Amino acid sequence: MSLIFRSVMPTENKSNKIITITLALIITLAAITVIYINLPKENKNKSGENNERKNEENQAEEGSSILTIIYGDEQTNYTLEELGALDSYTGSGGYIKTKVSSITGPYEYTGVKVTLLLGQIENLPENYSIIVEASDGWTTEYNQSQIHGDVLIYNESGNITGIGGVTMILAYAEGGEYMNESIGGPLRTVYVDDGAITSSDLWTKKVVSIEIVEQ
Repeated sequence: MSLIFRSVMPTENKSNKIITITLALIITLAAITVIYINLPKENKNKSGENNERKNEENQAEEGSSILTIIYGDEQTNYTLEELGALDSYTGSGGYIKTKVSSITGPYEYTGVKVTLLLGQIENLPENYSIIVEASDGWTTEYNQSQIHGDVLIYNESGNITGIGGVTMILAYAEGGEYMNESIGGPLRTVYVDDGAITSSDLWTKKVVSIEIVEQ
């Protein structure tokens, strides 16, 4: 009987080890499976958080100032929404680079008349000019005649056909869409009315400020 007992014990120990190893493998695989399944959820949550941050940033940009009107020590800031709340003006116009007789447009623009924008300033001087500054520091000065649209008009051949009859606006939309930086936005001074063509020197892109200078 003792010989039979000694031959059975090693077999039982071996079986127990196999069962223990098998259970350990099953537990390990189960743990890996749980981690694998949960990882996409975590990534999805992180992605959702990133999207929420981006939306918040976009909302902040939409509500931030994009234009400053300067007169002496006074400054008036406008958001895109505030500019859109003013009476809008829509017309078509294009510009010509006179040195190379290259014409761009005409396109349809929507914005605010510069005269209306300046009229929001209290105690506006009788005689003045404006200096329009772009985001890259480029400045263009306009006298009152130019502000009221008394500028040279060209035909498609690049010849001068007259003067005046156009409206200067601070445009925020082209073709019914808000302008981005790639097309000179978000704000740009343009001259419009019935597809008139004016000098490119008068079209200031990426406008960030307008300073009123008393003459």
